[in-house]
This record gives sequence, structure tokens and C-alpha cells, in this order.
Amino acid sequence: MVCKVMQPFLTLVSNRLPVIVKKVDGKLEFAPSVGGLATGLSSYTTNKHTKWIGWPYIPSDDLTDADKRHITKELKKRNCYPVWLSKQQVDNFYNGYSNRILWPLFHGGKIAKGALSNQARYWRAYREVNAAFAKAVLELSEPGRLVWVHDYQLLLLPALLRAQRPNDKNGFFLHIPFPSAAKFGELDDAKELVRGMLGTDLLGLHTKSYVRNFLDTAAMLDLGVVTQKEVVFADRAVRVADFPMGIDYAKYAGTIKSLEIRRELIKLRAKYRSRKLILTVDRLDPAKGLVERAAAYQEFLRQNPRLHGKVVLAMLVVPSRTDISEYQQLKDQLEKLVKEINKEFGTHTWKPIDYMYKSLPPEHVIPLYRRADVAFIAPLRDGMNLVAKEYLASQSQRHGVLILSQTAGAADELKDAVIVDPTDPDSLVRGLSRAVAISKTSWQERIKKMRKHIKTSTVQEWAGDFMDSLHAPITTLPNRTRALTHQRQQEIVESFRNAKHRLLLLDYDGSLVPIAERPEDAVPPKELKKLLRKLAKLPHTEVVVISGRTQADLTKWFDRLPIGLAAEHGAFYRFAGADNWHRIGGVTHAWKDSLIPLLEKYAAKTKGSFVEIKDSALVWHYRLSKPVLAQKNLVLLRARVAPLAERYGLRVHTGKKILEIRNAGIDKGATAKRWLSHDPDFILATGDDYTDEDTFRALPQNAHTIKIGPGRTTARLRAPDVVAVLELLSAL
Repeated sequence: MVCKVMQPFLTLVSNRLPVIVKKVDGKLEFAPSVGGLATGLSSYTTNKHTKWIGWPYIPSDDLTDADKRHITKELKKRNCYPVWLSKQQVDNFYNGYSNRILWPLFHGGKIAKGALSNQARYWRAYREVNAAFAKAVLELSEPGRLVWVHDYQLLLLPALLRAQRPNDKNGFFLHIPFPSAAKFGELDDAKELVRGMLGTDLLGLHTKSYVRNFLDTAAMLDLGVVTQKEVVFADRAVRVADFPMGIDYAKYAGTIKSLEIRRELIKLRAKYRSRKLILTVDRLDPAKGLVERAAAYQEFLRQNPRLHGKVVLAMLVVPSRTDISEYQQLKDQLEKLVKEINKEFGTHTWKPIDYMYKSLPPEHVIPLYRRADVAFIAPLRDGMNLVAKEYLASQSQRHGVLILSQTAGAADELKDAVIVDPTDPDSLVRGLSRAVAISKTSWQERIKKMRKHIKTSTVQEWAGDFMDSLHAPITTLPNRTRALTHQRQQEIVESFRNAKHRLLLLDYDGSLVPIAERPEDAVPPKELKKLLRKLAKLPHTEVVVISGRTQADLTKWFDRLPIGLAAEHGAFYRFAGADNWHRIGGVTHAWKDSLIPLLEKYAAKTKGSFVEIKDSALVWHYRLSKPVLAQKNLVLLRARVAPLAERYGLRVHTGKKILEIRNAGIDKGATAKRWLSHDPDFILATGDDYTDEDTFRALPQNAHTIKIGPGRTTARLRAPDVVAVLELLSAL
């Protein structure tokens, strides 16, 4: 189903418009873009209320004022609106930061030294152009209009738009992979880029693995409270989800009746005769693994002399980013290898590789898809790779075999393809051998299953699903929590006075005292002890401090006060007036010997961090460490801890500059219930992090629950800081 909810007032924003403008012999020419994005959003651009904003692919330096007016007028007929970029901006923003810094980083490659030396200049241009796009969107879109931003060239744009119109809704989709948090953390501007993306309401990526990478990165950079599906701020939540992009299936499957395509197919059959045709169709790009595939084909021919003269590798290489030196070098390297292979194996009647360095229209590419016996799609890294899907759709009357890289986003959906590892030359050669030899019978059911999937998961479905999700209400928005205003404080005080039995459940760090850089520095001041004593001495009033601190800390600080205590998130508890601590059941220690060396190893690697050893938990603190290094190592440490935690049945949490590992079944909520057995008719609970959410959830609906600081919470009220909590307790 395509887009159940239609939005008549939509603004689409991408680096390039779906219309390309060229100046030929002094005259302006307009041609449609044939990319998947333009196809997927075509149903929206026909709506007269839709606006598409982007660069028309021609530098402003080449245009007169009259040219600009003419272009603007012509584009408006197509619901398109231009953003003008100079040659210098194109060079620094597009060729520079977007394609020499972000593109290789996001695809798992290395950034060239030449690009790194110019990074500061590229970054200034990137920010400048994103600001120019923001200005254009704000000028062309009235408040309340939905905005959908696309791709890596405009990562800063969502936040720029939200800063000016905080109540407007916007979506963002990334069309390339999102790298691991450790890889992304190498970038100097990582935090600003992710903060820019988080200006959106819905962030879409191709696969679940990219979603996990993004959420890990947001957590690494300490941007909001990260859940499995969202990044939550004090006043809003950003949903992060996978939307695998499809193709226009009918365009490729239904063209067999086209006379032009049938004529082209006849030419191809004559050209390649009865030879088995292996096909690659790619833009010239380091991430596509073109050299690696040509080398694998060379080895395949060496291992299979019986196939000489019987197979051909057709390499359609589309020119791309010809102004960038790394791309020019790649072209030279690839063409040199192709010549070597043709010289090594070729004869006067057989050329092993038919190399085509050019861009072909769909009516010439589709016949290639139809004629090919094997599609060799093995990029080193690809966000989705629509060529694989186009090939399968074009095989409506044949059973061509698809070789697909495991590192292409499409591999998550097309699991029945011949999957290869593009970084392993032997895997590529084995994939070729298997694809050439596979029987039609064994392949028939597999290609049928894959075609069925891409037929129902089209690019139109992709656009519709994204828009439906963007329109869907967020049921978990944190702003349902109300602020602790003076009036609400007075209501709590009044309720407290009228109660017959009162219970105060108070977190310690971040609630009664500010978070300290080192845990031992957060000693309770005399004024706090005095306040707690006064509260505890009020008639029919129980005061309980429920903390992650150890028994020793709480005993040292509060032993002489008539209050209840719970240590290590409830692993140990003591009622007011008692001398002995009680331990809950289920606490084990065998796992510590495996995890302490691991945590200490990462503490040694992360200057300023340290390990705190508790009876029921281990805590890695990194508040004093450099943020980027600490967050990078946090991601690595969590990955190392995960299998051990699963083996021993442990809970692993990241809090405020900590990673905590503790026994399952221990939480503050379970401990809080021990005091609920006294049937209080007034309950107040405070807390500032994830451990306190267990307390909030364990309490009845009429309890006064207060979250301190930002972040997602189930608490009914939110206080800005410790001072506000102490003011409330003083009022009680």
C-alpha cells in the first residue's frame, strides 16, 4: 500500500534536484534525473502543493541573472526550486567534505591525506551550504509545512530548521550506510553532525544494522537518552527506524513489450552470442570494489581454463566525481587491470572483459540486465544497492543468478542470492564459480522468492511507509511529564500535610547531592543530614535513601539518622532504627573474576577512567576522560561485555558517564515495595537516572514521582536540578 496518509503541503530537500540543468552552446537544457530518489518521490512531485528544493547541477558562476530567472521559472513548472552554489562551494562542500570526507568514512574506507589536510576548509563550506539550504527552505516553506530532508550532504539541515521552527515536523533519510560508532568517532565534527541529524522527528536508514550503529553513536556522543528505537530529549523524542529502499518494479519487469528494448536485446545476443554473460553495473567509486571484482575474475579464468572463450565479463562503469583525484586514480588502476586481463587471456575471437566507461539510459541498461546470465554485485560497502534489485526485476522470463556482497544493504533482504565477502578474494572467486555452474532447477525457487519480495517492497512503498511513520503520533513522548512548578510544589505540600502515613523514597547522587567527578567526593553536607533528620522525625513519616552506593558509604554517612537505607540499587536494605543489613536472594559473584580484568583493561586504555567494585555490581566510570575516547571505548567494551552478561544472566546499563554490570533481579523498584507494605497514603519518589525508573514504575498511580534533569521518564513530574528537590523537601 502506498502512503495511507497524504500530506498536501510537503517540502522535499536534497542536494540535487530531480531535474538537471546544463548549458550547451550558450543555451540552457533541462533533463530529468533517473535516480531512485526521483522515482520514489514522483507521486509527491505531481502534487502542486509539493516543493522540491535542491541544487540544479550547474554552478552559479556559469549563469547570468537572466539565466537564473529562466531556470527558476522553468523549475517552478516542475514544482522544483533552486539553491545556487558557486564552483568553489561545489568543490569544497560537495567534492570536498561530502565526497572526500563523509563518503569514504561512511563506507568504511580511509580518508585520503590530501582530504584531511583540507578538512577545515571543507567543513566551513559544508556548514555554509547547509545554512544556505536552511535559508531557502525557510523562505519557500511557510510554518507548519512538513519537510523531508535527504542524504549525507545535508546532515546539519534538520537541526538548523528546528532551531528556527521548533514546532514544525521534519523527517530525514540517509541513503548510504551509517558506520560503526568507533569509526564515526574518528571524525572531528562527529558530534555536530549527529546533533544536526537529531533535529529531525523521524530518522530513516536502510537497514537495522545502520540503525544500531546510529544509536550506538548517539549514546557514545552522549546526545539524549538512547533506547532501542529512539533518542529521547527532555521535550521530544527522535524515532530511528529502518526503511529498506526498493525500486520501481514495474519499470523493469514490464518492459519486455517495449520495441526499443527488444531491438537492443537482439543486438546484445548477436554481440555476446552463446557465451555466458557476467555483468557488473556500477558508478566509478572506491566503495564499489571494481578492482577487486576484476581481479577475482582474473583468478577465476586462471582456475577454469575450460571456460576460456565461453564467458564474458561486461563491466558498465558509470563516470562519477571526475573532479576528485582519488576517482581519477581508481579509473587508471581499473583500466590498467582490464587491459592486463584481456592481454593475458584474450584471443582474436574472444575478449574476456567488455569494458564500458559511460552512462547508458535505462532502455540500454535493462536489455543488459535481461541478457546477463550472472550479475556480479559485490561492493565493498553499499547503503542498499538497487542494481541487484533492478537485475532481479528484469529477469521476469529468465533465471539469471545474482552474486551479492554481504556488505551491501540489499543482502539483508536478498538472502537467497549467492552471498560473498568482498574483502576475501577467494570468496569472490568461489562465488563466480558457483554462479556459473548452478543449475536452473536449484536456482528457480530462490529467484522466485526474491522477485516476490522486491515486487511488494517497491520504492513507492518505501516512500509511503516513511511518510506514514512520520505522521504517526509518538506515544512515548517525554513531555507528558509536567514541570515541578511552584503551584505543583504547593499541591504536594498540601497532600503531605493531610496524609496519615507518609513515605519518601529518595535517590542520592543527582537527587540529594550533585553528581561529583569522583564518587568519593559526593559526601552529604551537614545541611542535608539536618534536613533528612527533620523529615524523619515528623509524625507518621518514613524517609528512605535508595542508592547505588555501597553499604559502607551509606552506613558511614547516615548511620545516626532515623531513616531507611537501600544500597547497591536494592541488593541490600535496612529499615530505620535497625542495626543489621539484609541481603536479597539471587546475588552471585562468580562472574566478577571474568569481568574485572576486562574493565580494568579498558580503564587503562582510557585515561581518567576507573573501575568501582561493589558487592553485587561492577562500575566503569569515565567522567574524567576525554569524551570522544571514552565513548569510543564504551562501545567496544559493551560489545565485549555482552556475551559474558548473557552467559551469567547479568544486567548491563549505561548511565551518567558510567557502564554498570550487576546481577539480574536487583532493582530499586523491588526494594521500594518493601516499604509499600506499610500502606502509606502519601508517596514521594525522586531520581535522576535509569535505575530510578524501576522505582517510579513500582509505585501506585497516586504517587508523586519526580525525575531530576532531562531524559525519558515515567515520572509524573520533572525538576531541573538538585536545588529544586531540596527546596521541595524543605517545604515539606
